[in-house]
This record gives sequence, C-alpha cells and structure tokens, in this order.
Amino acid sequence: MRRVLAATIICFCGATALAQLPTAEALGNRMDAIAKQTLSRPGAGISVAVARDGQVVLVRSYGMANLEHSVAVTPETVFHVASISKNILAAVVLQLVDEGKLQLDDDVTKYVPEAPTLGHHVTVRQLLSHTSGIYSFTSLPDAANNERLELTHEQVLGLIKDKPFEFEPGTRWRYDNSAFYLAGMVVERVTKQEYGAYVREHVFKPLGMSSASLCYARMVVPHLAWGYEVEGGALVNAAFMSWKLPFAAGAICATATDLLKWEAALDAGRVLTRSSLALMRTPTTLADGTKIDYGLGTRLGSLDGHRMLGHTGSGGGFRNVFESFPDDHLTIVTLMNTGDAGSPSPVAIAAEIARAALGLAKKSTVLDLPVPNAELAALSGKYDSDEGPVEIFPHDGKLHFRIP
Repeated sequence: MRRVLAATIICFCGATALAQLPTAEALGNRMDAIAKQTLSRPGAGISVAVARDGQVVLVRSYGMANLEHSVAVTPETVFHVASISKNILAAVVLQLVDEGKLQLDDDVTKYVPEAPTLGHHVTVRQLLSHTSGIYSFTSLPDAANNERLELTHEQVLGLIKDKPFEFEPGTRWRYDNSAFYLAGMVVERVTKQEYGAYVREHVFKPLGMSSASLCYARMVVPHLAWGYEVEGGALVNAAFMSWKLPFAAGAICATATDLLKWEAALDAGRVLTRSSLALMRTPTTLADGTKIDYGLGTRLGSLDGHRMLGHTGSGGGFRNVFESFPDDHLTIVTLMNTGDAGSPSPVAIAAEIARAALGLAKKSTVLDLPVPNAELAALSGKYDSDEGPVEIFPHDGKLHFRIP
C-alpha cells in the first residue's frame, strides 16, 4: 500500500480581502445559488444552518430527504452526523473530568480493563486526540461488511485485539475510530449508563437539542433522512449500515439547528469549564514536540487567517461539516445525504458560506481539467494516510478519491 500525507480537511488558505458583511437575505441568496449548483451533480438533499453571536441567522433546506417517498428536506430533517459525534464525545468526557469522575491521563484500562492495549500505556487523552496508536477497525479489509452487523462491545474489541499498534502511544497522529469507540466505553463504565441514554439525559435534553440522539438502523427516528450514493451518474441507496460499529464515535443523529445549539452551549460555558473548553481546542503536542492541528475531538484550521474549529463526518451516504469561527462568533453547519466524493463537499459549501458571511473575497475557481489516461492509471490505487485508507480511482476522465 502506498502512503500519502493527508492535510487537515478543514484548513483553507488564500488572500484576505475584507468587504461589508452581507445581510441575511444576501447570504440566503448566495446559499440558494450554491445549493442549486450542488444538487445538479446529482445530489439528494442539503441542510444548512448559520449562527452569529449564538443567534440563528440562516436556515435553508434543499432537495430530498427520501427519494422513494418524495420527502423534502426541511429544517426538522435529522441527519446521521457521523464523526461530528467525536466532538460531542470529547466534550462529554471532559465534562466528567470537570466533575472529578475521571482523569485524562489515566490509563484506559483503569476504566475498560479489557481494552486491547497489548501492554502499552494508553491514556484517555490519547484516545481523544488520535495519538493512541491503537489499530482502527475502519482500516480492516472487511470494514464495510462489519458496519452492516450489530456487534457488541466484546465483538468490536475482538476485531482489533490481536492487531499490533500503529505506533508507540503519543508519538504520532492517525485518525482512529477504535480509540473513540473505547472512549465511549469509558463514559459508560464511569457513568454506569448506556452511552446513548447518558448523552440524552445529561447533554441533549438540558441543551434543548430535541432531535439529537445516538441512533441505530433499527430505531424509529422521526424525520430521519435516508443516505444515498451516486453510481453511474444516478442516485442509489447507500449500502446498509447498522450504525452499531461507529457507536459513540459516529452514531449521533441531529438536525443542523441542534448542532448550532451545541456550539452555542459550548461557547457559553454551559457544557464545560473554560479551561476544559480551551483544552479541547488546543493543538495536540506529540512526544517530539510536533504540534498537530487536532485538539480533543476537534479539528483545527483557518480560512484566510480566520481561526476555525469543528469536525467533519461521513458514512452511510452522509457527508457533513460543523465548523465555528470563534473570533468572529460565526458557526456554520452543512449536512448532506449524498455520500459521493465526486460532488461538491459540505466543507467546500461551508467555505463559500463562510467567505460570504465574513465578507471575504470569493475564492478563484480551480479549473477541473481531464487527466491523460497514462496519469489516471499511474495515480489510481489504494493509499495509506493519517486519515486512514484512501482509494484514488478514475471516473469520466478525472481522478476521484474515496475515504472508506
């Protein structure tokens, strides 16, 4: 397997050009144009919500939540937010730290004795920063098949119990779903509650996040969107997922507006102490002093010099981004139920919205040129990256990528 260095997904660069901030109407018109272009690729649906100073200023819904039954996306449509769940999980763990119920630098086996650490000292902090070195179950050859199954905690740990560590804990960074799965188990052992029940009662209900839940395929979830992929230029149902394998690392469902409530609550100090929130958003430092643009369950980046943080999430025919510009008091959530990597990503859509909302110059269009067949053949294949396995493949004379 070849290796490629993956850049942080939410980091953008460019020249800064300030302009007058747009009105809500102008921002809505810009979003309408973006959505029209995006859903022409094809695509199923999009839900977008924007807040300034904790107040919702834009909510837009486009396309279909369910094609078979002609159900349109509305502000009440619930999406699988996938790995945005990691941001919530990290805050839940830090909330327990604030309450004195666990310590970040405790060994994970203090709470989950059966954790497959193979004699390594792995801390709770390392689980939340992707620096534990534990083998990620999403890197297994049969990962897609495993996602269809309703696996127990014991069965999930069994998938990786004999897998050697990717590296010595704390020495490198690699996206790791196994680590966050274990972090969810830590919460269960400390609280003596099932994770979904705990976050519902102690996080979502107090914050008024009425749509949010840990949701699995067999559950009845009102207003839940269906996930789609693009195959042969047409939308098809995404491959079935039980959502049991992602667990606390990726099985949260919510509306875009409820994710705005989540960010507003974090910023207002309703979830964590100020010191814990700052820690969550502080770059991780490796053993050799290298700084990584990831905190605890939080991606870190910038857009034209404007500090940005949040998380991305994809799987089961869904692609999402939740990002905040803390110095500008701006939050943007973009949720999509089309998992095709060939269409505009929610990250790109959110960047366009952010540029408009911040009064930044539009980013110049990058020409999408056909690639010579010889280059297509040479570059296609499976790669390894810090974000996990990446597949590069040709389609319609162009290169596409897919992160399983």
